[in-house]
Amino acid sequence: MPDSEKIYNNLKELVAVPSISGTEDEVLAADKIYEMLGEIPYFAANGGNLMRIPIEGDPFDRVLVAAYLEAPEKTEDTVILTGHYDVVDVEEYGVLKDIAFDMDAITERIIELPVSDEVRKDYESGDYYFGRGTLDMKYGHAASIELLRYYSENMKLKGNLLYVAVCGEETNSEGMLAAVPFFTDFAEKKGLKYRCMLLMEGYLVDGQKEGIKYIQYGNAGKVMPMFLCVGKTTHGEEPLLGLDANLLSGEVYRIMAENPEFCQKNNGVATSLPCGLKQQDMKENYSLSTTLYAASYYNIATIDLNPEELMEKLKKVAEEAFENTKALIESKAKGFEAFAGRKPEYYMPQTCVMTYSELYKAVEAEYEGDLAAHVAETLDMYMKENPEMQDASVRLVKHLADMCSDKNPKIIVSIIPPYYPDVNLDRSDADTARMMECIDDVMAYAADKYGVKMESSEYYGISDMCYTWLADGLDFDTLFENLVGSNSMYMFPTEALKKFKVPGMVLGCAGKDMHKYTERLEKDFNFNVLPDLYTYVIEKIIG
Repeated sequence: MPDSEKIYNNLKELVAVPSISGTEDEVLAADKIYEMLGEIPYFAANGGNLMRIPIEGDPFDRVLVAAYLEAPEKTEDTVILTGHYDVVDVEEYGVLKDIAFDMDAITERIIELPVSDEVRKDYESGDYYFGRGTLDMKYGHAASIELLRYYSENMKLKGNLLYVAVCGEETNSEGMLAAVPFFTDFAEKKGLKYRCMLLMEGYLVDGQKEGIKYIQYGNAGKVMPMFLCVGKTTHGEEPLLGLDANLLSGEVYRIMAENPEFCQKNNGVATSLPCGLKQQDMKENYSLSTTLYAASYYNIATIDLNPEELMEKLKKVAEEAFENTKALIESKAKGFEAFAGRKPEYYMPQTCVMTYSELYKAVEAEYEGDLAAHVAETLDMYMKENPEMQDASVRLVKHLADMCSDKNPKIIVSIIPPYYPDVNLDRSDADTARMMECIDDVMAYAADKYGVKMESSEYYGISDMCYTWLADGLDFDTLFENLVGSNSMYMFPTEALKKFKVPGMVLGCAGKDMHKYTERLEKDFNFNVLPDLYTYVIEKIIG
């Protein structure tokens, strides 16, 4: 199996690189990985098989690093190894943040910070390495590099290995979204069939049991609907003569937040309640005019999403909110009449709900010029002012509503980035069936050879594996066409995603506390067992 000492040395070098997401230092990890791969004789001799792939238009000039190890005899059978090289920040380490990337120093001194009894016990056992990125996810790259070295030296594989290190997983998966077109293009160019993807993350299981290691497959997803409410302004002394957008938005929020109708249940797993992430009115200055625009957006966890049904449900929420708001206006008018003894004049809007794509088409029909170019330029300007795609999305929909000649009140329903499709593997697919059989085999192998108890678990958490398997028979275009900023601000590879189908699994490294200052990696399993399990799976899949 791959050399454990080399994996450890790789890990120390990689952890030492402060590749914090969304900073100029993030790409330093790609530089280091590329350098380490270049030292492997196979890639030194086959320079074309080691690649740096720039991400077009990336503000931090980030890249993908790809390494392709060809089998001695030509074959289409290929296993993908992948993972992200970015890490979350280290502010939580407080006074020790300057050594958070020094694995030896932080492992020795982590006890100086307030820690739980469990962390103290793990520290005192000496069985863990601490440090930012040890678990999430520099170990995966350290191991991948040694798997490539190992197989390039013995050349016994009957299939190919393709390793791709991506950026931006901790932000909006910019790296994996750029990698999907690379995977599809590379497969066409080389004549490859991807039989399995190993996402080299640490496993992450709710309610995991002490003493059990896990293999995970399938992926939970998330979708973020946004509702832009357009009202009708009036003077604040006569509020019933207009429509306050906040009234509409407040009713949308009341219906959407924590609404169990948006939960999903599949294979014995249920998703959490949807969460309201932000509600805002968009009145920029104080005046006695009522609010014209208000917006809110939400997080919906998914494990079995039908995109077409989702859009219909979202439109029904908007329609219900509109009707409820109209009933509220009538109620308030009657209340005033009962109090003042006179019937007030009031404005009663027509219920109007539009999708983002419908709004876009309406504006495009009236616009003299290239609306797509205008939208791209506008989003670019917004992102330079505030590099948050969610804020830019809200502003863009408002901008298009401003451009629309129809000024009547309305609720515009859209989807904003990032979007993570859920993955439900097709068990009738031959490659999926082979991978599922392999999962059973490797768990039995781990028990027999190492006495390690393992269990399999469906639905890994939000990850880059979300982009590996769009379910057949569903109308994803219904969602894609309402995804704000797609292929301008948000490079979402809709067509490549439809082609890229590969069963994926997380045969994960063991550790605890991802994203916390107590992040730590278990020593024994990860260095004495897991490398052998990786080779077992790879050889089971491609021979």
